[in-house]
Amino acid sequence: MSWNPSRARAGARSRHLWWWASLLLVAAGAAVTAYLLARTFALLASPRPQLPDLCLLLFSSSCDPSLADKRSWILGVPLAGWALATFTVLAALLLLARFLKESFTAEAHLAAGLVALAGIAAGLVAALALPRGSGSPCSLCLAVQALNLLLLFTVHKSSARSLREQFRLLGIAADWLFRSRVESPLARWKLLGLGSAVLVGLVTYQWIYVESSLRRRRPAPKPAPAQIIAVYRAAPRLALPVEEDEPHLGPLEAPVQLVVFASFQCPACRRFVPALSRLHQRFGDRLLVVFKHYPLSNQCNSRLTVDQQPGACAAAWAAEAARRQERFWAFHDALFGGSSGADESSITRAMHDLDLDPKRFAADRRSDETMDRVAKDIELGNRLQIPGTPAVFLDGRLVHPADEATLEILIREELRVAGAPSAHHAVSSSNAVRGEERARVSGVVGAGTP
Repeated sequence: MSWNPSRARAGARSRHLWWWASLLLVAAGAAVTAYLLARTFALLASPRPQLPDLCLLLFSSSCDPSLADKRSWILGVPLAGWALATFTVLAALLLLARFLKESFTAEAHLAAGLVALAGIAAGLVAALALPRGSGSPCSLCLAVQALNLLLLFTVHKSSARSLREQFRLLGIAADWLFRSRVESPLARWKLLGLGSAVLVGLVTYQWIYVESSLRRRRPAPKPAPAQIIAVYRAAPRLALPVEEDEPHLGPLEAPVQLVVFASFQCPACRRFVPALSRLHQRFGDRLLVVFKHYPLSNQCNSRLTVDQQPGACAAAWAAEAARRQERFWAFHDALFGGSSGADESSITRAMHDLDLDPKRFAADRRSDETMDRVAKDIELGNRLQIPGTPAVFLDGRLVHPADEATLEILIREELRVAGAPSAHHAVSSSNAVRGEERARVSGVVGAGTP
């Protein structure tokens, strides 16, 4: 076949455009992962970071639970940091392919494709290995996966080589690396190019590792179980009345009772939900979990002088309206899993997703019975003078810190002591709060204090 200059120029232009498309995708991926890394660092500094939650703004679903999950850190670096390092390697390979021309183009494109493929595989493994609990998937993390898939396609197109040719090139490279090792100046230059791209990735990783180490809090030494139990036993036991129609998981006659005061707009409550779910699954019918409303808003909570969580009262009333249609826990999971704000759009979306009767839902939200129910929980919380949300009481004693490991130790201790359901675990529907309840509970629980 004769050489056609016009076709050659058209092919060169096409490869050039696909190269630019690849570079733009790499830039977009680097920008997204840099934001996710910055958000991760911001969450380490404060549960309410100043950096805007783009996941929530763009997709109505926050990425914070995924970013704050300790299991998303590998070798001292969050997954977002690894993704950023990957995109820097891709950028280096594409730039080398562009400026070193034919001497390195094929190998650079092949390496870029393999790196993109590795990024896709790592993302899938992370998605499968990190359970989401009741939360929604990280939308921007999914966007990074989509960018990697597109990048795999554009890099292939910019190489202007068929898959068969690329596999052949991969075979030649593997044969040279593991068998022949024929020395030549060109081979050394290609190795230098690949090494330069790897070095860029290593420098990026090192920088992220240092920043992560500086920002990540060193975990305090965990107290011994005996010490945790001693502190718990020293706390006063308070009577927390629980009614049969209150939101609860597990049988009312369960030997151990866990009462949680929470607000649907409380970030600390939102982070506590997966632990609560795991405890319920772990102990089953031996544990009664009771939810009580304590919105941190002066619209319905007279103890507050500042409206810390506008809309928290409306969210509590909406949850009670869902309870009247026997969908409280599904609604609870939808609000805590969808966004930290639990705003009106989240409430409406949850109502539709759960197939609630819209007219009945709207009427129940405004009903005196619903508001009285929430007000009753708030009144109890104020009598107990709970220091914030989530406020967690195990068999009438305030637990602080109310983390999953501490609660598991204490629940097992209570089960050991109880042996079987005893009188002090019984649920009362009419007992007034005793004078002991009015004792001031000291300490700080969670984030968001009134």
